[in-house]
Amino acid sequence: MNRNDDFFIGWQGDLPSPKRRAFIAGGAGLIVAAASTGVLLAGASPPLGPGVWDQGMLRMLYGRILPLPYPHLLTEDLSEEARTVYLVGSGKTALDLDRDYFTGPARVTGTMITRGNQAMLAVTEAVPADATRRASPQPRPAEDLGDVVMTGEILDAKCWFGAMRPGYGKTHKACAALCARGGLPLAFCPTGQCGDAVDAPLFVDEAGNPHSRDIFPFLADPVAVKGKRLRVGDRLELRVARKDIRRI
Repeated sequence: MNRNDDFFIGWQGDLPSPKRRAFIAGGAGLIVAAASTGVLLAGASPPLGPGVWDQGMLRMLYGRILPLPYPHLLTEDLSEEARTVYLVGSGKTALDLDRDYFTGPARVTGTMITRGNQAMLAVTEAVPADATRRASPQPRPAEDLGDVVMTGEILDAKCWFGAMRPGYGKTHKACAALCARGGLPLAFCPTGQCGDAVDAPLFVDEAGNPHSRDIFPFLADPVAVKGKRLRVGDRLELRVARKDIRRI
């Protein structure tokens, strides 16, 4: 047997040079291929969006709690003008408040969920407050912005604001259904804007009330809607009857 043959026995010695170069080149190629695949997959994934849930800091806000269409606080603690802060539970459930009781000045504590100018508070405590401590803004009448026909996606606002990233699309459909069943606010984002947009109108029925469970099958699917846009203080509403929602 010629002992100079390039025959490799792992426990017996070094890998012959030609085979060593081939293994190194192959390994480098696999690393490059894996990195390229990762970059392509990352580029193909949906944008996470700019929403943030700051669970590390408790915020205390003063203002007026209103029950409809979803519990929300009107407060001047976030800016010079009255701001709407939707009030929700810490999980996938609505905030359990006595609606008749919390219509006056209140102090609310929780963690902020924000996306652009839109704000939500995952509440840990809500109590009546002395009206002299802070301003207690009054609700404003709705301003009719006209009829619209739009395509887009019905979202649960808590996840889209920042509780989950991304908070839209097919991968989020089951979560959106759970949040909607828990009574959390719904919003509507126009086609192509769910990932990057910072504003989405509250999605309610034609009378301005929360939708019934009839619309749950449409959540996180592309839909066409026909309804009316309104401005109520600093927030937008999209009022759409169930019969005017169509899957596309």
